[in-house]
Amino acid sequence: MRTQTHRLDNGGNLFDMIADPGQTAPIQAKQPDLAKELMNAVAAWRKELGIATPAGGKGKGKVANGPGSGVDPRPLAIGYREFPITMLPARDGEPRGEMRRSSKAPNSSYFVNWTKPTDSAVWNIEVVTAGTYIVTLDYACAAADVGSKLELSFEGTLLKGKVSEAFDSPLKLEQDTITRPDGESVMRDFRTMTLGEVRLEPGKGELRLRATDIPGKSVMDLRRVTMTLK
Repeated sequence: MRTQTHRLDNGGNLFDMIADPGQTAPIQAKQPDLAKELMNAVAAWRKELGIATPAGGKGKGKVANGPGSGVDPRPLAIGYREFPITMLPARDGEPRGEMRRSSKAPNSSYFVNWTKPTDSAVWNIEVVTAGTYIVTLDYACAAADVGSKLELSFEGTLLKGKVSEAFDSPLKLEQDTITRPDGESVMRDFRTMTLGEVRLEPGKGELRLRATDIPGKSVMDLRRVTMTLK
């Protein structure tokens, strides 16, 4: 939540963006009335959208399994003929198992720590139009980790593929002119790979991406899944 001069982060910390643009010194103890006003505004917004507030009244909606893993419970619509391309970024998905976001701030995050077959990335979707969808992934993967076998599932339909090329991009540790606040992700570049094509029927459910075989230490860092209606 932001105003022209202040920002309230996911943890309930209030910052003066004029005096402290790097967000290094929380001031909610000094300005409790403003902090309360912004927290009440966030609570009202959550109530309007039907997003649960975790215990303590802070955070990013429903907490799944770690920092920043909360997601909006409403399904993401895919497959409109007028808009055949739907991007499903990590910020809108839910990491399960030991998979995690790269940061507490969902908007700039990607999925990391994908190391086990029990880990998965899940999006709550609604398929609007029956048809064949081209599925691509934006990913980064070390050469030593190439070869993981992937499985995308939705309501009993499966698409299988394999990570066949490495793309081990470096972290952009010097991309900012000021110190990046805690909770925001360090970025890196991602490559697009085609997982394959899958036939989907209309309906609501979980779109789940997991690895069935992991020959290296990790599957990949995952930025997003893109579904394109043919």
